Amino acid sequence: MAIARISRIAPLGDFVSLRDAMDQLFQESFIRPNGWSGPAGQIAMPVDLWETTDAYHLRADLPGLTPEDITITVTGDTVSLSGETTAATDVKGDGWLRHERLARTFQRTFTLPVQIDNNAVTATFTNGVLDLTLPKSDAAKPKTVKIQASKT
Repeated sequence: MAIARISRIAPLGDFVSLRDAMDQLFQESFIRPNGWSGPAGQIAMPVDLWETTDAYHLRADLPGLTPEDITITVTGDTVSLSGETTAATDVKGDGWLRHERLARTFQRTFTLPVQIDNNAVTATFTNGVLDLTLPKSDAAKPKTVKIQASKT
Protein backbone atom coordinates (compact mmCIF):
# COMPACT_ATOMS: atom_id res chain seq x y z
CA MET A 1 0.00 0.00 0.00
CA ALA A 2 1.46 3.37 -1.04
CA ILE A 3 1.36 6.30 1.32
CA ALA A 4 0.45 9.62 -0.22
CA ARG A 5 2.42 12.60 0.94
CA ILE A 6 0.90 16.00 0.94
CA SER A 7 3.08 18.98 0.27
CA ARG A 8 2.10 22.58 0.04
CA ILE A 9 2.67 24.44 -3.15
CA ALA A 10 4.01 27.96 -2.79
CA PRO A 11 4.01 29.37 -6.31
CA LEU A 12 5.13 32.83 -5.20
CA GLY A 13 8.18 31.38 -3.44
CA ASP A 14 9.82 30.77 -6.82
CA PHE A 15 9.56 34.40 -7.86
CA VAL A 16 12.33 36.79 -6.96
CA SER A 17 11.45 40.29 -5.93
CA LEU A 18 12.46 43.05 -8.31
CA ARG A 19 14.81 44.45 -5.65
CA ASP A 20 16.56 41.07 -5.21
CA ALA A 21 16.90 40.68 -8.96
CA MET A 22 18.43 44.16 -9.33
CA ASP A 23 20.83 43.56 -6.42
CA GLN A 24 21.99 40.31 -8.00
CA LEU A 25 22.39 41.99 -11.40
CA PHE A 26 24.56 44.77 -9.97
CA GLN A 27 26.62 42.37 -7.88
CA GLU A 28 27.38 40.18 -10.89
CA SER A 29 28.07 43.18 -13.12
CA PHE A 30 30.67 44.75 -10.85
CA ILE A 31 32.36 41.69 -9.43
CA ARG A 32 36.13 41.85 -9.73
CA PRO A 33 38.33 38.96 -10.82
CA ASN A 34 39.59 36.55 -8.16
CA GLY A 35 42.40 38.01 -6.10
CA TRP A 36 41.09 41.58 -6.25
CA SER A 37 39.15 43.17 -3.45
CA GLY A 38 38.94 46.37 -1.49
CA PRO A 39 37.97 49.62 -3.17
CA ALA A 40 37.67 49.43 -6.95
CA GLY A 41 41.08 49.57 -8.57
CA GLN A 42 43.02 48.51 -5.48
CA ILE A 43 44.94 45.29 -4.94
CA ALA A 44 44.12 43.00 -2.06
CA MET A 45 47.22 42.71 0.10
CA PRO A 46 47.00 39.86 2.62
CA VAL A 47 49.06 40.76 5.69
CA ASP A 48 50.21 38.97 8.84
CA LEU A 49 51.16 41.22 11.76
CA TRP A 50 52.51 39.92 15.07
CA GLU A 51 54.37 41.15 18.13
CA THR A 52 57.45 39.90 19.93
CA THR A 53 59.08 41.38 23.01
CA ASP A 54 61.27 43.84 21.09
CA ALA A 55 59.48 44.37 17.78
CA TYR A 56 56.45 44.05 15.55
CA HIS A 57 56.71 41.91 12.45
CA LEU A 58 54.69 42.40 9.28
CA ARG A 59 54.54 40.00 6.36
CA ALA A 60 52.66 41.01 3.18
CA ASP A 61 52.01 39.03 0.00
CA LEU A 62 52.78 41.16 -3.05
CA PRO A 63 53.19 38.72 -5.95
CA GLY A 64 54.43 40.08 -9.24
CA LEU A 65 55.92 43.22 -7.70
CA THR A 66 59.54 44.25 -7.25
CA PRO A 67 61.02 46.15 -4.31
CA GLU A 68 61.04 49.26 -6.52
CA ASP A 69 57.22 49.05 -6.79
CA ILE A 70 56.75 49.29 -3.00
CA THR A 71 56.98 52.32 -0.71
CA ILE A 72 57.27 51.81 3.06
CA THR A 73 56.70 54.75 5.40
CA VAL A 74 57.18 54.53 9.17
CA THR A 75 56.20 57.46 11.37
CA GLY A 76 55.87 57.19 15.13
CA ASP A 77 53.45 54.31 15.70
CA THR A 78 52.25 54.03 12.10
CA VAL A 79 53.54 51.97 9.18
CA SER A 80 52.20 52.36 5.63
CA LEU A 81 52.77 50.21 2.57
CA SER A 82 51.86 51.60 -0.83
CA GLY A 83 52.69 51.35 -4.48
CA GLU A 84 51.42 50.66 -7.94
CA THR A 85 51.52 47.82 -10.42
CA THR A 86 51.98 48.49 -14.11
CA ALA A 87 49.84 47.15 -16.92
CA ALA A 88 51.33 44.89 -19.56
CA THR A 89 52.40 46.85 -22.63
CA ASP A 90 53.81 44.04 -24.75
CA VAL A 91 50.45 43.12 -26.36
CA LYS A 92 48.78 45.35 -28.90
CA GLY A 93 45.20 46.51 -28.22
CA ASP A 94 43.56 44.22 -30.80
CA GLY A 95 45.29 41.10 -29.46
CA TRP A 96 43.69 40.99 -26.01
CA LEU A 97 41.19 38.22 -25.30
CA ARG A 98 41.11 38.98 -21.57
CA HIS A 99 42.91 41.82 -19.77
CA GLU A 100 42.46 41.67 -15.98
CA ARG A 101 46.01 42.55 -14.90
CA LEU A 102 45.66 46.31 -15.17
CA ALA A 103 47.64 49.05 -13.49
CA ARG A 104 46.46 49.11 -9.88
CA THR A 105 47.41 50.91 -6.69
CA PHE A 106 47.67 49.52 -3.21
CA GLN A 107 47.91 51.06 0.23
CA ARG A 108 47.62 49.64 3.73
CA THR A 109 48.26 51.56 6.93
CA PHE A 110 48.66 50.03 10.38
CA THR A 111 48.69 51.85 13.70
CA LEU A 112 50.68 49.95 16.31
CA PRO A 113 50.24 50.20 20.09
CA VAL A 114 53.70 51.72 20.68
CA GLN A 115 56.24 53.93 18.91
CA ILE A 116 58.62 52.34 16.41
CA ASP A 117 62.36 52.96 16.21
CA ASN A 118 62.37 54.36 12.66
CA ASN A 119 66.14 54.04 12.30
CA ALA A 120 66.16 50.29 13.00
CA VAL A 121 63.36 49.12 10.68
CA THR A 122 64.45 46.40 8.24
CA ALA A 123 62.70 45.09 5.13
CA THR A 124 63.35 42.05 2.96
CA PHE A 125 61.52 40.96 -0.17
CA THR A 126 61.69 37.33 -1.30
CA ASN A 127 59.49 35.58 -3.89
CA GLY A 128 56.78 38.25 -3.69
CA VAL A 129 56.65 38.30 0.12
CA LEU A 130 57.62 41.46 2.00
CA ASP A 131 58.94 40.96 5.56
CA LEU A 132 59.25 43.99 7.84
CA THR A 133 60.81 44.06 11.29
CA LEU A 134 59.62 47.11 13.19
CA PRO A 135 61.63 47.41 16.44
CA LYS A 136 59.88 49.09 19.35
CA SER A 137 61.49 52.33 20.46
CA ASP A 138 63.52 52.14 23.65
CA ALA A 139 60.98 54.34 25.42
CA ALA A 140 58.26 51.75 24.69
CA LYS A 141 60.20 48.68 25.84
CA PRO A 142 59.52 47.39 29.33
CA LYS A 143 62.20 48.22 31.86
CA THR A 144 63.11 46.56 35.10
CA VAL A 145 63.68 49.00 37.94
CA LYS A 146 66.03 47.98 40.69
CA ILE A 147 64.88 49.01 44.12
CA GLN A 148 67.47 50.57 46.36
CA ALA A 149 66.99 50.08 50.05
CA SER A 150 67.80 52.95 52.34
CA LYS A 151 69.44 52.44 55.72
CA THR A 152 67.72 53.94 58.70
